[in-house]
Amino acid sequence: MAFFYSRIFHYAESLSFYIYEQHKATIFITTPLAFVISWWLVHVYAKFARGSGIPQVMAAIELTQPAKKHLIPLFISPRIIFIKIISSAIKVVGGGIVGREGPTIQISSSIFNQVYKRLPNWWQPISQKNILLAGASSGLAAAFNTPLGGIIFAIEELSKFHIRYYRYPLFIAVIIAGLTAQGLGGPYLYLGHPKTNFSGMLIYAGILITGILSGYLGAWMCSFMLRFMNFVNRQKKRIQQVSIVLGCAIVVAVIIYFFGTEAMGSGKAIMERTLFTDQKKVEWYLPIIRIVGLVFSFSFGGAGGVFAPSLSIGASIGAVVSDLLRLTEGNANLLILVGMTGFLTSVTRAPFTSAIIIFEMTDRHSIIFYLLFGAVISNIIASISSRKSFYDAIKESYLKEVGEAEERTVVKS
Repeated sequence: MAFFYSRIFHYAESLSFYIYEQHKATIFITTPLAFVISWWLVHVYAKFARGSGIPQVMAAIELTQPAKKHLIPLFISPRIIFIKIISSAIKVVGGGIVGREGPTIQISSSIFNQVYKRLPNWWQPISQKNILLAGASSGLAAAFNTPLGGIIFAIEELSKFHIRYYRYPLFIAVIIAGLTAQGLGGPYLYLGHPKTNFSGMLIYAGILITGILSGYLGAWMCSFMLRFMNFVNRQKKRIQQVSIVLGCAIVVAVIIYFFGTEAMGSGKAIMERTLFTDQKKVEWYLPIIRIVGLVFSFSFGGAGGVFAPSLSIGASIGAVVSDLLRLTEGNANLLILVGMTGFLTSVTRAPFTSAIIIFEMTDRHSIIFYLLFGAVISNIIASISSRKSFYDAIKESYLKEVGEAEERTVVKS
């Protein structure tokens, strides 16, 4: 499923670029139309298909105790799989800055949960929590082709209990998902093999600066998005909700119109350009532009994640710092990768997961300590703003939302 979803997402992104290149003014039609349809699908058919998908899986894992199991289908179900794919693809056609990795995790957990519900009675008993963890980690592993990243993600971000209780289902699920994805798409690295060097003391200053900037900007972005999402959720009238969606679409369309295709989509093209060509320079405002675009693409309620956009924002931060320091190609690439690690860390508050994912997607084991250094710096800076990760904060709001809805149902009955 991760492979086929990646193909759908790729074609949707290519279509958005094609529409823009044919006549860029059409973005003022396609973006509002796509955003409204994306929001409407989620709002009408599966409200917890909105956003990333990672907080929904975290919420489902917390609901696995017997008294609350009946709430799990709100967050992971066959309907959510369908709506998640369609809504996120439509949003991308409209130029939305979102990713597919978080949605893949929710989709994968939904599939695993359906398998769990259909296990025969003679099957060796396995906990639903273990199944959901295995589904989430295999989804991330298949999305990025990063099996270790999937395992570390489950340990660091999703799980609150010791790995010995779920290690075998987790490992087996990640291996099977990875082999299936490679069988369909062939062996690949998400980003290939960028050239990296780490010569001179200046690189350490660059890592420090990049880590600080990534941590600060990432924490600021998450804080603003959470406040904006709370504002959106307080609007109960349909006209207010649609007005917010259209307002977000206009902001994104204006950004795309003036700043081009680098203000659209997941941003993988930015990562590939800065890492694999001599065109490493990006404008100083590109990280800000993509942050603003991500905020207004994500927060109104359609489906789509922040994982890949966070990587592209981090890459642009690293490219800006490397240009200011006049670093050579290999050192510049190292800072770009550190920026990707740092910004992802500021969003997830999972420094080890972020570092492992980056080194796996580039096959650059020799730079792992530099990635960890940047991730730790970013995590420290982001933690000054808030102890909770972006995903944790959203998860808690989702649990509160379903809890209040259940209380209202009990009162009415």
